Amino acid sequence: MNDIGDMMNIQVIVEGSMNSSNPYFNSSWRRNFVGGFILDMGVHFIAGLRMLVGSEVATVSSISRHVDTDLPPPDNICSLFQLENGCAGVLVFAVNSRSPKILWRVDGTKGTVKIERGVDGGKHGYQVLFSSESGECQKTFYPFCGVHEELKAFVHDMVQASKDGDHKAEPRSSYVEGARDVAVLEAMLESSAKQGAMVQVKKF
Repeated sequence: MNDIGDMMNIQVIVEGSMNSSNPYFNSSWRRNFVGGFILDMGVHFIAGLRMLVGSEVATVSSISRHVDTDLPPPDNICSLFQLENGCAGVLVFAVNSRSPKILWRVDGTKGTVKIERGVDGGKHGYQVLFSSESGECQKTFYPFCGVHEELKAFVHDMVQASKDGDHKAEPRSSYVEGARDVAVLEAMLESSAKQGAMVQVKKF
């Protein structure tokens, strides 16, 4: 990200595969709150966006729809968002798609970073592509390891805190970070309820 120059625009595309064959489909708690799978699944992609761009989402303007009646509403949302640094982007999110895809793309004045879910050598993970202004393209593949890394960080913090009361935990594990992710999606759902009116994201 440091090599792309000034950010010009951002795209987040999430085409999920949440249907009756998915083990999470029948989880009652995922169906019994406002936002349904958009909120449950979306927090992970908003977390990825915030970590990638290093700036908070300030405002959103969104339209959501309920298309697949087997899913709780809404199951589709399109949102225009603006970061605190001024850069704008779009998020397109379909809970159940025939062609699943997860992608973040950031275009800058000196290059582009694209992160897309995929498979490499039989391993599921994320393909990261950096295209520079010279036309060179660097590819790196990162196998899935998030849950293991989070648990390792948690155990490390617990052990360190038991030895040192002043130990500072991994900031990304903070409940405040989760609240910030939820706040972005709640603002998107609120905007949609107001026919796409711009909504400020709550700050934590």
